[in-house]
Amino acid sequence: MKDLKDILVLTGLRARLLLVAACLVCYAVSLRNDYSLDDDFAIYANQYVQKGLEGIPDILTHPYYTSSTLTFDYRPVASVTFAVEKQLFGNNPHVGHAVNLALYIIAVLLLLGVLTAVIGLERVPAFITALIFAVHPAHTEVVASIKNREELLSFIFCMLSFFALHRFFDQRKLKDLLLYGLLTIVCLLLSFASKLTSIPVIMIFGAMLWMQGRQRRAKLFYPILALVAIISIGYLVVILRMSNRPVYDLENPLVSYPGDLSAKIGTTAMALLFYFRFMWVPYPFSFFYGYNTIPVEHLGDPVAMLSVMLHLGLFIYGLILFFRKNLTGLLILSYFFAIALYSNILIPYTGIVSERALFFPSVWFIAAFVHWLYERLSAKKASATLRYVALSFLAIMITGYGTLDIVRVHQWHDTLSLMSSDIPHLNNSTLANYFYGCVLKNTAEVQPDTSGYRRYMRPAKEAFYRVNSLSPTYPYGYFRLGLIYRYDEYNGDSAFYYFNKAYEYNKEQTDIRYQYGRTQYEFGDMHRAADVFAALYKEIPTDTFTVFYHALLQLKLRNMQEGKRAADEFMSMAPNYYQAHFNMGIYYELSGDADNAAREYQRSVDLGCTDQLVYNYLIDYYATHGREQEADRFRRLRQ
Repeated sequence: MKDLKDILVLTGLRARLLLVAACLVCYAVSLRNDYSLDDDFAIYANQYVQKGLEGIPDILTHPYYTSSTLTFDYRPVASVTFAVEKQLFGNNPHVGHAVNLALYIIAVLLLLGVLTAVIGLERVPAFITALIFAVHPAHTEVVASIKNREELLSFIFCMLSFFALHRFFDQRKLKDLLLYGLLTIVCLLLSFASKLTSIPVIMIFGAMLWMQGRQRRAKLFYPILALVAIISIGYLVVILRMSNRPVYDLENPLVSYPGDLSAKIGTTAMALLFYFRFMWVPYPFSFFYGYNTIPVEHLGDPVAMLSVMLHLGLFIYGLILFFRKNLTGLLILSYFFAIALYSNILIPYTGIVSERALFFPSVWFIAAFVHWLYERLSAKKASATLRYVALSFLAIMITGYGTLDIVRVHQWHDTLSLMSSDIPHLNNSTLANYFYGCVLKNTAEVQPDTSGYRRYMRPAKEAFYRVNSLSPTYPYGYFRLGLIYRYDEYNGDSAFYYFNKAYEYNKEQTDIRYQYGRTQYEFGDMHRAADVFAALYKEIPTDTFTVFYHALLQLKLRNMQEGKRAADEFMSMAPNYYQAHFNMGIYYELSGDADNAAREYQRSVDLGCTDQLVYNYLIDYYATHGREQEADRFRRLRQ
């Protein structure tokens, strides 16, 4: 295909400069972006990252993320880079984006080298593959989200492991064999410790080495392949045992179909069809998929069957070419190995599908298409017109993809801009609307004026109403509305209704129980409120306001011994909170000790209490004792 080579005038340096330029054109705008989406728990809300260099030992010895109920897997490599950034630059998102962009450029350049030096592609299809990879919009999430640096680092170390393994088989001396064998293992483990995205590379290694005839050197081939597989799978088992991250039905509805093989295969087919379509037409984008965005389909569904036939045919075609030692076959099989992790066929994938899931598989998909096209255009019977038509098609594709990149990176400016751009086509996603509502609510609560508050709170409430409509038994939409009405809009009746609905569907979650118990107290059901807080007190006896309400309710119900004990405990926990003195005032009032009751109520008012009953008690107390000046003070406060 000499004419195409002449048009591109590809030298090693020129090709690399063009790739760097493509990355900069598409992603330089990200340098102006802020933190977004999951950057909070990965960076500025991560206690270990925020310690800077001092936090690195904790990063290396703890799971990626841990909460009271969840434990994610082990991904220390990216977190170490975040800690270094924190030490040097503070919490600076612009530095984080710059590092991500630099890593992406390195990843693209390494990919070009692997395709030519290791896989064996000619320089033209290798360059076109790397160029399409560089500008493909499916990768905007990985580059524009600082948290997804883990994907970039996993990819980079995976590419380095290709080089190390390739050099291993070229060595003759034992020390060199040991060196490159060790480098292969180290690069793989660093890749997996960044993120397990690259775990399918074990299968790709085996297929690549077989096609290259490495199995003829059986003394090296089988032991190194077995060692790589054993270490990799062993690492995977250890990491998965560390993780305690269940997938919920609103993230992936397949979890509601355990043992239903028809649903698993049908939905896997739908997920694969989504990925296949998104590789060609990467639009529209979504910050989250989940329930109702990719439907659960059984094997008999026509679209699912179409996808099954498409992918089965492509897989068989790849197998045939593979056994004929055609590189297109290796690349097709490599795509299937890589995408299987995210197809739902092995385990339900969080979110059911995602755009970042295509980062590693897209290499092989693009390379397979480009190599297949290049072979046909290189044939003698291919006309010059056909070649230029194909080149024009590729140019239009690359230009279109690059334009989409720039638009999408703008949308990634911050969490609110990202979600606002995507939510119009996510009307069926419960969690997408829930997340959007939470971000709007938080934004509304920091506005300096009423108009700003209404601008964000109105769509926040609409998002939570939509959540309740989509998933009527999901408690957290009701719960968030309860919080809005209780604390932002001071609408007790609506708060009571929504907290009751949340409690109806989840009687275990601590925050829901707390707010439910509080509204029960405020609306006069003391016994129910007391039961709720007595149970909470047993579970979280160190939570300050749980102790307060437990003491208050026990006193109100005349359980004086338990009420006084809990009130004393709360006083020792929070002596400068007005609630502590308020409880003691109630105890002394009910015990008939008017002097001590007045003293404690006085102290509670000095610390901020505005309870009208306290004012009334103090007015009566001081008036009775002839202290009208103090009584007048509380009359003025009562007004």
